[in-house]
Amino acid sequence: MTSQEFRSGGEPSDLSLVRLVAAGDEDALRAVMARHGGLIFGLARRVVGDPTLAEEAAQDCFVSLWKAPERFDPERGALRDYLAGIVKKKAIDVLRRERHRSRLVYDIVDRPSPPESESVDTLDLVHSSLRKLSSLQREAIFLAYFGGLTYKEVAETLAIPEGTAKTRLRDGLLRLRAVMGSVTAA
Repeated sequence: MTSQEFRSGGEPSDLSLVRLVAAGDEDALRAVMARHGGLIFGLARRVVGDPTLAEEAAQDCFVSLWKAPERFDPERGALRDYLAGIVKKKAIDVLRRERHRSRLVYDIVDRPSPPESESVDTLDLVHSSLRKLSSLQREAIFLAYFGGLTYKEVAETLAIPEGTAKTRLRDGLLRLRAVMGSVTAA
């Protein structure tokens, strides 16, 4: 089946759709997603429990098909079974990332305070100022400055591009400086 035949109607087979995906046809990928998306999302949801994380795993599954459609072998089984195998792995990856990220943030937040001194006042000021940042900025700052992670590690932990991690850190630090400056000036 060609791209043109696909668009003119008819119900293409999964194999035809995968061949079109391999040729770079985005409409074919959308058709695969429409056909199998409900099942894939449902499987991901069973593994991760959270709809947002399930969506992420399902999206990762279809991105894998887009990037490497040649990995699907119709001799080994149906496309739905192939996608089900991928989404289970992607859902486990999403869970691991989420658990790792949560563990890092909670470990940092739960660290004991330093001994009583002037630094306690400074620490209180920093913590109260951090609460005034967006959760995205606060999370990036915790990981980088309290967790000692690099930009790249922050990006990997949060599953975002490195540039986005840098922007969140920069914007968060600028906001933190403004908030702390207004508190100390008062």
